[in-house]
Amino acid sequence: MKAGIIIKGLTLLLIGLILLANTLNLLDWSVWSNIFKLWPLLLISWGISLIFRGKSLYFLGPLILFLGIGFGVVSNYMGIGLEEKIELEMKTLSREAVIEVEEEVVEVETVTPQVEGEITPTTPETKSAKEGEGVVVETETAEAPTKVKKLIPVEKAKIDLDFTAATLEIGGFTPLLYECIAEYRYKPFEPFETFSTTDKEARVLISHSATQGNYSNPRNKWQLKLNNQIIYDLNIKTGAINLNGDLSTFQINNFYLKSGASNIKLKIPQNNSKFIIDTGAANIEILIPKKVGALVNIDSGISVKKLDDFDKQNDTYLSKNYEQTEFKTEIDIKCGVSNIKFSYID
Repeated sequence: MKAGIIIKGLTLLLIGLILLANTLNLLDWSVWSNIFKLWPLLLISWGISLIFRGKSLYFLGPLILFLGIGFGVVSNYMGIGLEEKIELEMKTLSREAVIEVEEEVVEVETVTPQVEGEITPTTPETKSAKEGEGVVVETETAEAPTKVKKLIPVEKAKIDLDFTAATLEIGGFTPLLYECIAEYRYKPFEPFETFSTTDKEARVLISHSATQGNYSNPRNKWQLKLNNQIIYDLNIKTGAINLNGDLSTFQINNFYLKSGASNIKLKIPQNNSKFIIDTGAANIEILIPKKVGALVNIDSGISVKKLDDFDKQNDTYLSKNYEQTEFKTEIDIKCGVSNIKFSYID
């Protein structure tokens, strides 16, 4: 079989695999923007094929086309866009780790008791002993309650992240309630915050206005820093995500992720916690400290699972150290085509 025919077949096969990866959300559709930018290679390939028709070097034409398509795919996967350079915007959102509350204060004025023989002014509020006896006076004046503003530390916080697609890094300490540093190419992806409080608990929603549209390689990147003195619930809703989260030094009570395509690497915190991951096609790696016992439930389609430190019971996996550990975590994973790996770390 001639090399040129083989390469043409491989090119068609590559195009089919790219389309399949797009359909399964394993590869962003923006890959075609990179490939189409290389369209002159089609003319180069055609020209070489005409020059070397019937000769041994005929295969160079199809090879150039095949390599061009491959380069477009690899550059897209690495986050390299072949279109004109667009400067990234940056924005930081944050909040102080205190809540302003109002308290009612009732002021009560107390007069020092009078000794015998002293003259005490008579007022409606004066209480005296019998006439002719030494007078001991205690005066109380009640005033209307007043409201005083007071700052108290946040004890719990619920943070919701809602975005279409982004690289998200969770980790890094801040003395604030939270700090979110965002990079983006297009104005509709600029993040904004909605903030509310109840008692000693804060509620934060971070999202952007873009929900749909033709944005080529938006390059959204968010970093979320947390405070290790606060107990968090984290909720993430996204279309596609590349997540790297080191939660090992923070107090995470509940963690919920809803996504389409996902590449996830998470370090579990050293406290009692609950994690729920609901995603489509995914590569998931979970790292667990040795002080934490884990109960894992997996509902998946076609998947490769690696849980060497676990005992399996149907679709449930129980870590071998579960009964001896100080802290427990429950992890529920629902996904489609996936690669799932659990490891224990020091």
